[in-house]
Amino acid sequence: MSIPDVTPADVGVIATYVVVLFLPGGLLGLLIGQRGWTLVASAPLFTYAIAGLAGPLYATVGVRWSALSFALGTLVVCIVLGGVRALLRRHRRGLREALRGRRDGPAAVVEPAVPVWTRTAHLGVAASVVVAVGVGIAAILGGIKQLGAIPQDWDAVFHANGIRLIADTGDGGLYAMATTNWYENDGVTVFYPNAYHLIATVVYELTGASIPTVLNAQTVLIPGLLALSLAAMVRRCGGRPLLAAATALAAVSVTSIYDMLWRGPLLPFATGVALTPLLVVLVLDVLDARGLRAAVPPAALFAAGLAGMLCLHPAILIGAVLFTLPALVQRWWSRPGAAPREVALLTAGGIGAAVVCGLQVAGALSSGSSITTVTWPADLTMPAALGQLLTFSHNMPTAQIRLSLVLVLGLIGYRRLGGLRWVAASAAIFGTLFVLAASNDAQWVKTITSIWWNDRYRLIGLTAVPLCIVIGHGVAEAQRWSVLALRTLTRRAPEDAPRAGIALALVTSAVAILAFGMVTRGLYLGRDQIQMTNNTGNGPAVSALEIQGMKAVARIVPPGERVLNDRGDGSAWMYALTGVKPVAAHYDATRTGPDANLLADRFNQYPTDPAVRVAVTQLDIRYVQLDAGFLRSNASREPGLVDLAGQPWLTKVYSNPDLVLYEIDGAQAPAGPPQQALAEGPR
Repeated sequence: MSIPDVTPADVGVIATYVVVLFLPGGLLGLLIGQRGWTLVASAPLFTYAIAGLAGPLYATVGVRWSALSFALGTLVVCIVLGGVRALLRRHRRGLREALRGRRDGPAAVVEPAVPVWTRTAHLGVAASVVVAVGVGIAAILGGIKQLGAIPQDWDAVFHANGIRLIADTGDGGLYAMATTNWYENDGVTVFYPNAYHLIATVVYELTGASIPTVLNAQTVLIPGLLALSLAAMVRRCGGRPLLAAATALAAVSVTSIYDMLWRGPLLPFATGVALTPLLVVLVLDVLDARGLRAAVPPAALFAAGLAGMLCLHPAILIGAVLFTLPALVQRWWSRPGAAPREVALLTAGGIGAAVVCGLQVAGALSSGSSITTVTWPADLTMPAALGQLLTFSHNMPTAQIRLSLVLVLGLIGYRRLGGLRWVAASAAIFGTLFVLAASNDAQWVKTITSIWWNDRYRLIGLTAVPLCIVIGHGVAEAQRWSVLALRTLTRRAPEDAPRAGIALALVTSAVAILAFGMVTRGLYLGRDQIQMTNNTGNGPAVSALEIQGMKAVARIVPPGERVLNDRGDGSAWMYALTGVKPVAAHYDATRTGPDANLLADRFNQYPTDPAVRVAVTQLDIRYVQLDAGFLRSNASREPGLVDLAGQPWLTKVYSNPDLVLYEIDGAQAPAGPPQQALAEGPR
């Protein structure tokens, strides 16, 4: 196990992120009537809903996004929805009198299936969730070593630069963030839901921490958010406390959850995966409401939950619906008469969410034409993909066999899952999509998995969520079998000694949890730390010397000027780290502007090519920065940026072993012979 280097300031940033995530949404849920596990678990989802709706709305009316405007928006939403609930409660007594003696049929009132947990049970589950949160934080920080470490993969720079742009401009619009990279007036607009970035901007403003620190402060919370969401869902679906506790611990053990946090990292998507189980909770709250008027507050929260998922990532909303459908099928299988009324209620909530998310829905529908579709090759055989799924060995040379064995225990006693038996269907849906995406390049496979970019990393992450419940059930079943065995040995029935039975249940539950931790070698903490090291360190994209050089460049380049840079090296990070705008602010060159593309191809012909000089003028470029590190091992210097060293029309104004900055000489001196420069490929 690795010990990270964490400072008190780092703890403060994480704590600030927790407050910003939980306080606004928690206040909304509390005013609308949520309590207990549902209130706590749903709070981050509602926070993202508030931010994701307010940011674009503010942009349309010219209001700057900030911590203050976010707080004011939260208060307005809470006052309006809280007032509606107060009016409904005021008239509820009259409604009850009017409906007294009336019978609406068997589908009108559905008794909630929430069991009564003792205070000890609540405390035990809460302790397990706290442990899960700590394990998730330790796994990620132990891998990246420092909270301010720069994620060394593709997606992180886009999220980082987007946060910087919102903070600098106050523009919370749905298309603003992408203008860091797609800024030329060529008719290309790129939609990306920005709830994640809007909340991160608030934390950035409140703490003054670096943007990588802000990114990581939320990343370390994602496994714990999943553990909390699953515990709340198990509770809402009638599960035992031990099942909820064990499921929470399983959620931070499965390595494929962390694969979304080092590869990319897929931060908005992974956040949505962690909150996916909450849709089941919100749906059941609507359907179990006693009467139409009582269904209005939970329906409003259901709509808010849908909005939060859409504002995080459209693929998350679709995935959450697929995750929830088996729960509805199981519900309606035993009470088909309730289906028409309940479908109508959910449809009404969905329509409400679509109305308030009009900007996001329009953006999502337009996104297919804004960028070229990205697909990933199917590089596994079907047996290999199935084996990785069942042995929890995705993208690892070793398997999590101990989790597989506990999963088998859960399958043996599967019938006792009761209200949670539907999770097998959810696992089958996402597991099938994963196997197909990983092993089949057929066009029909790409089509049905295109919502997730036919990316097996996303699909295996979604598959792990329902499997965690089956693993938790395996732990709970092992405890139940041990109790039965002990009672058989002592030849004592449960009713013979109630106090002894309670003590036995508590002791065996604690032993089962401890045994699960021991069997999984500390919830696979060391393994998950190793996995997180894949996206950190001194390169490949950005090294310590490059960071040092970017800070020096920021003192040289006047504010507002763009710096020409290579799209393949780590220089795309200069905006997030220093505020200096690069020509290429993302590794993605899909449909970028004509001037940026021209300079990438022919900038070294500046003295002789008038088109190059025009592009330099139009983009207001005076400086050129080259970094030694490249993100991909097969990358090389862009053709227009090779052989710049020693050119008489360029003056070197800063350099260190990993970064060099040139100033363009307006006199346009003739080209000279190439000289030795920074590496033209990866370190």
